[in-house]
Amino acid sequence: MVVKAHGELVEALERAEEGLRAITEELERTRAAAQNDAVQAPSITVRELAERANVSEDAVVAFAETVGALLADRSLTVPSARRAALIAVSEEVWEHELGPLLSSADVCELLGGLSRQRVDELLRARRLIGLRDSAGRRRFPAFQFRDGRALEALVSAYWLVADVVASDWTAASWLVSPDQGLDGRSPVQWVRDGHDRSRLLDVTRQDAARLGQ
Repeated sequence: MVVKAHGELVEALERAEEGLRAITEELERTRAAAQNDAVQAPSITVRELAERANVSEDAVVAFAETVGALLADRSLTVPSARRAALIAVSEEVWEHELGPLLSSADVCELLGGLSRQRVDELLRARRLIGLRDSAGRRRFPAFQFRDGRALEALVSAYWLVADVVASDWTAASWLVSPDQGLDGRSPVQWVRDGHDRSRLLDVTRQDAARLGQ
């Protein structure tokens, strides 16, 4: 049985880091040039920087403006800037992998106007899939819901895997990964296509045992 690890996510993050590294290198070159000659104009424009890093000009400007507004007159080291950017990019990568991620408020509305307290109770009872983002907020993968309710078989499979892996995000990634035990379908596809629940649970237990070794 082949279970796709989260290597693809790591590769995506590495690609994002390469882009961020390019930005950092250009910024360092600009800073060095400015230090050598205080009146020298920057060696690269925002447009050139954005093109080299394969991001939009608006994103580069928004990042710089937000950092400046938050720090006021304090300085920001290059390593700190890279770490902040990597945190932001990593969330984008996860969302791309897992699909739309709902807030607690979204889930309250989706489930018929439940209170946040009730949603928290369902999460503690392992009847929902909820992931903590870098800011500590709960994010709920939209793929677990259909017709205003959670897909019980999918949620159960998630928790079997979540108990043996280091990250709840990794367990969620397993749900969207093709599995040979499910004829090449992901657990999400298997459940949403209406296939046999008992087979899913058998495959999940086998995969969980393998992942937990």
